[in-house]
Amino acid sequence: MSLSILVVDDNRSAADGLAMVLRRHGYTAEATYDGHAAIERLDRGGVDVVLTDMKMEPVDGLEVLAHARSLPSAPDVVVMTGYGTVDAAVQAMHLGARDFLTKPVAPAQILEQLQQLQGAGVSIRVQDGESSAAARLREQVHAVTQVSSTVLLVGEPGCGRAQLARQIHAESDRSDEAYVVVAHPSRTSAEALAGAGLLFLPNVDQLDPADQVQLTQLLDQIAEGTENPPRLVASSGDRWAETATGEARSLQLYYRLAVLVVTVPPLRERPDDIPMLFDSWLSQRAEALGREVAAPTPAQTRALTLHGWPGNLRELAAVAERAVVFGPSAFEIEVRPSAQPTAGLPDLVEGFSLQSHLEEVERTLLVRAIDQSDGDRTTMSRILGVERNTLRYKLNKYGLLDRT
Repeated sequence: MSLSILVVDDNRSAADGLAMVLRRHGYTAEATYDGHAAIERLDRGGVDVVLTDMKMEPVDGLEVLAHARSLPSAPDVVVMTGYGTVDAAVQAMHLGARDFLTKPVAPAQILEQLQQLQGAGVSIRVQDGESSAAARLREQVHAVTQVSSTVLLVGEPGCGRAQLARQIHAESDRSDEAYVVVAHPSRTSAEALAGAGLLFLPNVDQLDPADQVQLTQLLDQIAEGTENPPRLVASSGDRWAETATGEARSLQLYYRLAVLVVTVPPLRERPDDIPMLFDSWLSQRAEALGREVAAPTPAQTRALTLHGWPGNLRELAAVAERAVVFGPSAFEIEVRPSAQPTAGLPDLVEGFSLQSHLEEVERTLLVRAIDQSDGDRTTMSRILGVERNTLRYKLNKYGLLDRT
């Protein structure tokens, strides 16, 4: 059954816009424009989740939160504000808020929150899986949870960086302190953030240069003016280091945050994990929605592992959701292998040897397959799409047989 969501915001266009987005994604959503009207609506029942602005008059978001959580069938509440302070976040959490988000809040953040409330990803961690990539990620995540150093989570959109940030906080010795998302540095101050346990700075590489300078200054002010400053965890794309080198202001922020760098691999680099992750999501979504769904056939599972997954884990979860709602036909995805980059191709000049270049590419892919499969030839044969005898011949050709 779809969640029933009440959006509360005295900005009518913002409330109506968010409700419209939610309805487009299959939720039942309605908007109210002040705290008093929201409380009256809550008293009539039938609301599963409240998304409320904090600053409203005369009845603010905290009063809506407190009333919602006092009801016999208390809905979950997510508090949003453009005037966020850590004190307000702590107060909201103590009153039972599910989360506290600083504006501007992207619709994707809200949709991710709702998926978590419905059970998506509850028992699935980004680093779950049997691949060598998942094992390396587990090791790194475990290491950073043991210390308080700044962490930069590097990876593509949808690969699970935000989930890892929450996990790092949940497993730290400051997990009882506020977790605050700082989406935009101009929306807050050092004083407002000084009491947090962890600050998550999403997509810092996408901030414009002026905002990057402002964020650097904000972080310096927090560090210098606070006895026990909050831990910093940031996320960025996997090419920020390259682009930052050409911009002095970006470079300052990069080195401010790139202390412990954890690379979150895209899903296409861990195909062995796809069946397990997909089955887990499928069963959880089916249970959350009270439905039964057939498992994918071996041919459909193979198609899932061959797909390039440009949307990464988020795309995988969406396919599982569609399969629960629409049935097994959703397993029939259009397989689109990862696009091959052209930037690294050699120039076609005098002396170029196609044979030598192809052999170099072939050897490189074999080495990558060895690393990805931990030298298991069965797995290598599958992900490379070659027969075992052919694989053995090629490994022997390039002197790689002893590595498997």
